[in-house]
Amino acid sequence: MKKTSKIKVGITGGSGLLGSHFYQKFKKKFKIFRYPYRIENFKKMNSWIIKNQFHYFIHFAAITKNESNKFYKSLKLINVDSSINILNSLNSNNNYIKMFLFISSSHVYGYSNKSIKENKIRRPMNVYGKSKKTVEDHILKNKKKYNFKIGIARVFNTTGKRQKKGNFVPDMLAKIKNSNYINNINQYRDFIHIDDVSKSLYLILDKHFTKPINISSGKKINLIKICKLLNKFTVNKKLYFDSERGENIFGNNKLLRKLGLKNFKNIRKIVKSYTSAK
Repeated sequence: MKKTSKIKVGITGGSGLLGSHFYQKFKKKFKIFRYPYRIENFKKMNSWIIKNQFHYFIHFAAITKNESNKFYKSLKLINVDSSINILNSLNSNNNYIKMFLFISSSHVYGYSNKSIKENKIRRPMNVYGKSKKTVEDHILKNKKKYNFKIGIARVFNTTGKRQKKGNFVPDMLAKIKNSNYINNINQYRDFIHIDDVSKSLYLILDKHFTKPINISSGKKINLIKICKLLNKFTVNKKLYFDSERGENIFGNNKLLRKLGLKNFKNIRKIVKSYTSAK
């Protein structure tokens, strides 16, 4: 992208973990506008799009996995209907839009004992994953009708300062502080540093990449190891873990590496990015 300081980027979810980090990292490179209202207010969203005429748009906002049961009745409206409304509004009301990036999730996949590639059959494991898959399906089916390119970023586990309870890292830290026994976590996940996520999203926009892509470290990490690191960086006490195995999900990131992201921060730095803010 040339003359990036003049490029206008609209984002939803600008106060969330991923959206706020992307904003802080790239606010000097782009003119980034954070949507200030509820995304299910279609009238305000459409007016905001007409007013600002974005070149790029990143859709971070959603009800997350951990909020799905609490806000089940709103899940379709916010995660699905609002996403499609943004796409249609950009297509009808924005004359300069070059690309829309949909932030999806590894939850569109089912569990697997093998490294997951982007062409794996998607069998969502929860209602949150189903909502993300529904939007992906709409994009893949209708992308030719839109006047701009559309990318799909399937983000695997991440963490960072100010991450809310209901996510693995903050929840496990709270549990470690209150107990010596941690169970049901002998399973593998894929954690990617929040800074590497932002770099990945920039690459997708910069290269106008339109295939679904895993945003992952490409490494499987046992959740027990993450708990041990959390413990080491904070209370540093004796912990006990059960050995019962759980389900795994970890990504293949060869496509992301091919796109240009070669180096990834390790799990120690990923966990530290949360605990150092405590």
